[in-house]
Amino acid sequence: MFSREELLGGLPARRASTLLFAIESRTALLVARDRRAMATYETDRTEADEESAFFSALGEGRTPPLQPTVQDLDRHADRWADLLPGDAEGRAALLKRIAEKYGLPVQANRIRSVLGADDPAVAAAFERQAGRTLAEFAAVGQSTLQRLHWWRARAAARVEDLPPFWLAFALTITETVGGGILALPIAFAGLGLAAATALLIAFGLINVLTVAALVEGITRNGNMRYGSAYFGRLVGDYLGRPGYALLTPALLILNAGGFVVALVGFGSTLEGATGVPVAAWAAVLFAVNLIFLWRGSFDATVASALTIGAVNIVLIVAICTLALASAASSGGTASSAAVPVEAGASVLELVFGVALLAYFGHTSAGNAAKVVLTRDPTGRSLLWGNVAAMACAMALYVFAVASISLALGPDVLVGYAGTVITPLAEKVGPIINVLGSIFVVLAIGLGSIYVTLSLYNQMAEFAPSIAVAPRPGASIRERLPGFAVRAGPVIGIFVAVELLIAFGSISFTAPLGLIGTLTLPLLGGIFPMLMLVAARRKGDRIPVRVIGFLGNPIVVAFTMSVFFFAVLAYGLFIWTGPVERLLACGVAAAIVIVGLVTWRRGAFRGRTVIEYRVEAGRPTRAILTATANGRPIDVDFATVAPSGDVSAHGASMPIADPGTLHSIQVTMPGPGTSATPELKVWAHTITPQGDSVGVPGTLVVTEGSAAGEVPLPGTDGQAIIGDAGPFTGITLTLAPRR
Repeated sequence: MFSREELLGGLPARRASTLLFAIESRTALLVARDRRAMATYETDRTEADEESAFFSALGEGRTPPLQPTVQDLDRHADRWADLLPGDAEGRAALLKRIAEKYGLPVQANRIRSVLGADDPAVAAAFERQAGRTLAEFAAVGQSTLQRLHWWRARAAARVEDLPPFWLAFALTITETVGGGILALPIAFAGLGLAAATALLIAFGLINVLTVAALVEGITRNGNMRYGSAYFGRLVGDYLGRPGYALLTPALLILNAGGFVVALVGFGSTLEGATGVPVAAWAAVLFAVNLIFLWRGSFDATVASALTIGAVNIVLIVAICTLALASAASSGGTASSAAVPVEAGASVLELVFGVALLAYFGHTSAGNAAKVVLTRDPTGRSLLWGNVAAMACAMALYVFAVASISLALGPDVLVGYAGTVITPLAEKVGPIINVLGSIFVVLAIGLGSIYVTLSLYNQMAEFAPSIAVAPRPGASIRERLPGFAVRAGPVIGIFVAVELLIAFGSISFTAPLGLIGTLTLPLLGGIFPMLMLVAARRKGDRIPVRVIGFLGNPIVVAFTMSVFFFAVLAYGLFIWTGPVERLLACGVAAAIVIVGLVTWRRGAFRGRTVIEYRVEAGRPTRAILTATANGRPIDVDFATVAPSGDVSAHGASMPIADPGTLHSIQVTMPGPGTSATPELKVWAHTITPQGDSVGVPGTLVVTEGSAAGEVPLPGTDGQAIIGDAGPFTGITLTLAPRR
């Protein structure tokens, strides 16, 4: 956005106004990103559109789309500290501008700290310029609303400043445990309690493996650490176009089915609690979703996601505890719950898909990674936090299925069309309706907004020429055509659900079982294992801690086989409808095809990665690293700069003054050449906002089939040569700094 050198110039008061505008603009961008921190519906395209609108406003001299508060300035003070002047007069002038515009209460300790308010020279300059002391500004009384804003900001900061392990744990478990837990007792009711418990543990353990595999793939991928990298880009980076081409329809089906389930689950639960028909409640939820679609976003900070998720877990634990107490007091239900109602494959129709959906938190791992990896770049906290969260979710699901099954018995649960809240309220009492309604609003109602926004944004990917993002200030008439195209699937799903409700032909659990079986073996099983194999061959970064046996060919083959043969079994034996059987067989065929095609296209070939990374801060520093086949390799580095040439041997080389660097030479080890067929060179700068900005230059590959000159783009600074051949080294000449 702005550099410190571009901003510092002129008289202190004039500099202070310019600096404050820059600080407000950067803070507004950071706050906007914070509000999308847990937005699973975002894509690279939609975030690029939003940030383009933001920067266009700045370029045209308009107010940014979001005006930060003093609490926001204080929260992100360390992220704009690099813009500050070094002299006391300049800092005092900026303090004065902030105090005059926002006030400077005692709670704004981060602002005071970065501006050096405790420095006697700054304090004296402030008093001279403002005619008042800092203490006098701090003594100004605050309204109750202002104190409330500060309390909320401090509470959010405490939540978001959790240690990395606990942050990863909390984000994963709160994103995983959702409305799907209300379908688990229904799906498993025909199996008996012992078999249900065993299967829940088995599903939990295999999802621990796939989540751990996905986390390692994320940790090894440099793009996931910066800017706007999402699950789709991760799949594309590792598996190429075939993987991404299969990911897109799978996510579309998952989101479409999720909205169907949300309408039915939300409506049926609130119908049981209030008596208002399910169709009316479904219409209310649809109307709320349309409002958020018109806005195009849903504020989802880390603190809000954790708070809502924690409330949901407390509610479901309370509901299950009341159910268990009711079962214990009534007696007799436990024995009937232990005996299956019927035998045969039909009892398994819902088990696989519903269980996979209940455990599916894989796409949220990418959002958590962007938050956690900035605090613990080693990946250790992200890995063990996710593993611990999955284990905790497994225990919670076993408790929920056992307690509700014991309270209601299979006669009530098998084939029930709504959520378990309504029959449980009839058995336990109205308190279940109260707790269950709150849970459904938070878990299913708010979750539906994420789902519909995902569908809305995916339509922008499918029809970019029609479903364009509205320009800032566009009229309703100008926005309507694009909105109608992007919201079309959501409107169509709502109309279809209302018709099915009118005919009594829809349930809460059946769509979960169907979409879970058709989409999640790919999204939550096959893709994570394939990406793990690819990441260990071509990853950019080296995690400090990995689960070594995950990449073993036997473990990979076994895990993928579980998902493949389960889907095939549904297509050949378990499902009886011709459409369902055809779809399941198609998914099984797609699993085989994507594995073969990605392998033939070189997704699992080894890659050498040379990275030149400039870290923001004072002083600015840079580092050179070299990896091959997912491991560090010792190479010969040599840098050319006016201050003198420097050379080093090893897997990395620090650079103290990257601003004067002219070129970099990397020579591969030994008398031979690089053994990897691919080469990636990445030259980039990490901004204070956490973005990766490419450093333009020219790359020359020495020998090999790709020998010659390759331009290094300034957009992302990445050059990937798919058939580099046995090259002996590279020379990277950086473009002159402007």
